[in-house]
Amino acid sequence: MAQIKDINKFRMDFTKIFHSKVVPLLQNLDKERIETKRTAITVSIIVYILVFIFCFFAVGASTASEDLMITLMFTLIVGFIPALCVYKYFKKNFERGLKLAVMPCLMQAFGNFRWMPDFVVFDEEIKMSKLYTSFDESKTDDNFIGSYKNVPIRISEKELFYIIRDSKGRRHKHVEFKGVFISIEIPKNFTGHTIVREKGLINLGPYKEVKLEDPEFSKMFYVSSTDQIEARYLLTTAFMQRYKNIQKAFSARTISCSFLANKLLLAIPSNRDLFSLGDLNKPVGDTRQFTVFLNEIISIFELIEELKVYQNTGL
Repeated sequence: MAQIKDINKFRMDFTKIFHSKVVPLLQNLDKERIETKRTAITVSIIVYILVFIFCFFAVGASTASEDLMITLMFTLIVGFIPALCVYKYFKKNFERGLKLAVMPCLMQAFGNFRWMPDFVVFDEEIKMSKLYTSFDESKTDDNFIGSYKNVPIRISEKELFYIIRDSKGRRHKHVEFKGVFISIEIPKNFTGHTIVREKGLINLGPYKEVKLEDPEFSKMFYVSSTDQIEARYLLTTAFMQRYKNIQKAFSARTISCSFLANKLLLAIPSNRDLFSLGDLNKPVGDTRQFTVFLNEIISIFELIEELKVYQNTGL
């Protein structure tokens, strides 16, 4: 009952703050949205035309006349890529400005949680966890920091990239991970390092595999640890069931985590743009986008409730 009560209070506080404090701010921002959309479309069209002209003449000059139709189709398709990037650039800038204006108010509904545009889960922490180690660069979008039931939590929407250079030395960026990292400080210190990953055809964990009692969990996840006894203490039957529930709740193809020092780091892949606000095609006061945002934040709190990491008696 406590969980339902807490989450219902978040919803009520969010609704109250949205109508009393956020709606007045949004009234002045809709004109900016319309102007930004107009500019984004205009610049995107100009970029598309310029790319089309350049590609058509560059490729068409060395192409036989009978292949001009193929060249035309090629340039039509290629032109969309930079045009789309330009549009997304304007959209993201508007969304960032909107969040800077309304987030301080919205986050009042969630106690001491704060939204930040800067890193809160750092690359070094991710590499130390050994969940993802191949990436060379990262990009962050939305970040939150605060505590829930006295448990310090950091949430970071991130993309991790690794770089490959071709024979001419040109950089090619590839995505290793896109989704959310959740770092939770637990009121206990781990002596070892335990990692839970999705099980595949080939399982090469950095440490010795841990054999667990739950056959279903063992089929789904590969567990390795520097401390076999501690790993079994952490991965109780209750925790393993909660962990499987999280994957279902987030509709994630997989989920991974690391227990290191006094932190539990969860990595949840997602191809969606999470915590998104400021759609250029909808009025800024459209309540549906704020409802989605509310549900995404609450899902994190439900995750904490599911894992019960605020309890001192074990996971």
